[in-house]
Amino acid sequence: MSVVVLTLCVTIAALLYYLSVRKFSYWRNKNVPHLKPLPLLGNYGEYILMKKYVGHVTQEMCRIFSKEPYFGAFYGTEPTLVIQDPEIIKLVFTKDFYYFHSREIAKYTPNEVTTQNLFFTQGDKWKVVRQNLTPLFTSAKMKNMFYLIGKCGHTLEKLLDEETAMSGVVDAKSLMIRYTMDCIGSCAFGIDTGTMQQNPEKNPFVQMGDIIFSTSKLMGFKLVFRAIWPKIFYSLGLKYFPTDIDKFFTSLLMGVFEQRGHKPTARHDFVDLVLALKQNNHIVGDGLNPKSEGNKKIEMELTDDLLVSQCIVFFAAGFETSASTLTCALYELAKNKEAQRRAQEEVDEYLRRRNNKLFYECVTKLPYIEACLNETMRLYPVLPVLTREVVEDYTFPSGL
Repeated sequence: MSVVVLTLCVTIAALLYYLSVRKFSYWRNKNVPHLKPLPLLGNYGEYILMKKYVGHVTQEMCRIFSKEPYFGAFYGTEPTLVIQDPEIIKLVFTKDFYYFHSREIAKYTPNEVTTQNLFFTQGDKWKVVRQNLTPLFTSAKMKNMFYLIGKCGHTLEKLLDEETAMSGVVDAKSLMIRYTMDCIGSCAFGIDTGTMQQNPEKNPFVQMGDIIFSTSKLMGFKLVFRAIWPKIFYSLGLKYFPTDIDKFFTSLLMGVFEQRGHKPTARHDFVDLVLALKQNNHIVGDGLNPKSEGNKKIEMELTDDLLVSQCIVFFAAGFETSASTLTCALYELAKNKEAQRRAQEEVDEYLRRRNNKLFYECVTKLPYIEACLNETMRLYPVLPVLTREVVEDYTFPSGL
């Protein structure tokens, strides 16, 4: 009996080993420079085992192949091309985007409500949803929302006074998260999130933010498992995002719909746009495939799940990215007194000329502040690695 069990274990181990290394000749066969991968872990072992940030692991490989336009790597068992040349990057993200419009989990997005949003989806669905949401981001709409951001700014001022009165040390990341959440709530949903009040840990929006961007070991494991082996992940009935997120934002959206009588108002925000689209129960847009004849129109049913997923990405991507950039900018300014002085003088001078009031034009009238933010995003990118999955056969100018 023990011999049979041992034989079975050895057979299973050998099979798993074969499956984990069977693609490892991929880059060698294509004469693409690459590092030797480890079984199962590939070249991202330290990230998969949650010992290093994915951006740092990728950066270390980029330094090894610093003179190459691209190089091969293995994300777990899957071959991955890491592109460094700006011209090739332009091909992937703009000129030949059709061939790279998918992500590693895009075909599995219907498995979760949260993943049906613009960030994860692909193909015609991605383009149609994007076209229908784009009107929300016109310059005129941004200008009309500016007074709401100004109100949130005044609330932040009061909060800073309260925080500094209690202690000489403040948690900049917490403050920026609460501020950006308040801005998103006001501008996109027309609600007061209350995130800049006392006891933020009890605020439901802060709690949702913590759940969405949880850094627990379990969430880290699920993130890696889903990215490398999405088919197995979802075949096991697993989900990355807790269903509490779907329930919270469904309740939020339906509640705002009720407040507005299920009709668009004069706010012209995200909720108004959604209510206008819901009146037809479907959305229409252009197809993504450039090879199709004529300007093919795609019609798509507008389900509640689709709307809720866009609501979630508006909230999550809106607050976290901005809060992280602002926090890192404050950190760098705190370290560099001269930069801090120049930034403050520029703002003071702007306010002095405009009777101590901020206007929408300030986004183009504060060049040093803009430079500080641009440098912050260069040093601390909110997404260190942008992933794309090729959907059709494609050949780069180099012949690869």
